[in-house]
Amino acid sequence: DSAILAYYRPYKLKLDSIMNDVVAVSEKEISKGSPEGPLNNFFADAMYESAKDQGYNFDVAYTNLGGLRISLPKGKIYRYKIFELMPFENAFVTVKFTGVEMQKFFDFIAEGGGDPISGARFTIQNKKAVDITINNEPFDVSKNYTVLTSDYMANGGDGGAVFTKGIERKDLNYKLRDAIFQYLEKLNKAGKTLNPINDGRIKIK
Repeated sequence: DSAILAYYRPYKLKLDSIMNDVVAVSEKEISKGSPEGPLNNFFADAMYESAKDQGYNFDVAYTNLGGLRISLPKGKIYRYKIFELMPFENAFVTVKFTGVEMQKFFDFIAEGGGDPISGARFTIQNKKAVDITINNEPFDVSKNYTVLTSDYMANGGDGGAVFTKGIERKDLNYKLRDAIFQYLEKLNKAGKTLNPINDGRIKIK
């Protein structure tokens, strides 16, 4: 219908111009992997750093590997690519765990073979998490820890029933996709390109 096409054309042109903004330049194709991958680490680090910049209090940032929908290309990365990577309207949630439940959280990741995580390092041995450090400090089962994640995972999605065992939950008015854009904007202002690597944060023994 030509009338409908004419009606929405100005909106489409405006949206297309925004979606074709270059938001980053990557040194290489960025793909996900297990137990870790460059895309895993980029996404989790972006969550961690952007949420810290917003003043949120947590120890570890985590999301599910299945939520990362595409690889990012080498070269210019356009805004629409971040929407393809993260097409969901998920917002951040923090969940506080006792040390005992925090161990179960790490075991949950280990059993699945690894997920995007930032602020922690560990080794997978017999599908359990061992040699855990959190922000460069040895994991202490007598302490409480707070995990930053998506509302999808906090609601028990993708097998994340462990999140229903938290002792405190806070829903934050801050979307994961916005955090990614904020992280990329920070990189651009610093004159940096995107070049995430595997750094051994999750190993298999």
